[in-house]
Amino acid sequence: MNDEKYPDFLNEISNYLLGIANYSKLYVDNIITTIMQFLTFMNTYKFEGKYDSLNKFSINDVRSLSKSDIYSFIYYLADNGYKEGTRITKLEHIRTFFDYLYRIKRSLFKEPFKQIKREKRLGTTLPNYLSLEEAKKLLNVYKNGTKENEIRNYAILSIFLTCGLRLAEIVSLEINNINFNENKFTIIGKGNKERMCYLNNTTKDAILKYMEIRKDKTVSDKKDKNILFLSKYNKRMFRNSIKFMVKNALELAGLDSSAYSVHSLRHTCATLLLKSGTDIKLIQEVLGHSRIETTQIYTHIYNKNVEKAMLEHPLSKFKMQDALAFVA
Repeated sequence: MNDEKYPDFLNEISNYLLGIANYSKLYVDNIITTIMQFLTFMNTYKFEGKYDSLNKFSINDVRSLSKSDIYSFIYYLADNGYKEGTRITKLEHIRTFFDYLYRIKRSLFKEPFKQIKREKRLGTTLPNYLSLEEAKKLLNVYKNGTKENEIRNYAILSIFLTCGLRLAEIVSLEINNINFNENKFTIIGKGNKERMCYLNNTTKDAILKYMEIRKDKTVSDKKDKNILFLSKYNKRMFRNSIKFMVKNALELAGLDSSAYSVHSLRHTCATLLLKSGTDIKLIQEVLGHSRIETTQIYTHIYNKNVEKAMLEHPLSKFKMQDALAFVA
């Protein structure tokens, strides 16, 4: 292990697990590898490439991580072909990491894993998504907005919830890739793969309304002249700006902003499509998943909801003796 490339707190946890907890070196190495992978993901996903070296990660950075961030990492693993058993193992590695910082080191003020249960399968906890009514509440925050940022934000939320785009895809969406006559647009997704997305009338109208404002903008950076969504400074929106907007919109809608992330809106799109009867292979195309196994995460969520609904069926407590009473 080259100590120079690890944050100090990782060296400390390694020494603790080896010397005090008596974990095997192989197991500790696996834990450290997972944590480094987790921090690398967070550096990109949450901190927008803030650090050029992971040894610059601080405890304050770790304190800012939430349950939603942990779920996003596990979903990222699924999206990149990691099998469920491996994801569960890595989740336990990260749990060990946070347990050490919270219980032993006492460096954290709260425990992100407090509400994350240990499960043999991840299907019941992954991913977080909004119900149909909650999604409507979120859209209603900006639905009747008249200010420039409100009109833009409504269009962004509409695309998230109806097209299932990733955050990076929203940020890089270009005007010249949208065909309003055919209600479709092309995007370059993960792995530089191009895919076609389709607009329903609601989302199309939301974008067109924003375009009436956008067309008069003079973009400060020429390379961003075709970028659809601009900040108030007429520049490409930063990912963190959109994350903050979504967090604020969730709070304005009366929803728990700590329970959901930007990626939850993509999850919501997929889950609502599945509940409406859309074939899983079509959902795979919508989301741009390279593997059907990744998309099938949503079937676990849906099947659990179906099971719950059946258990709560009005006749679920009707027993044989009740039937015999009617006959008598």
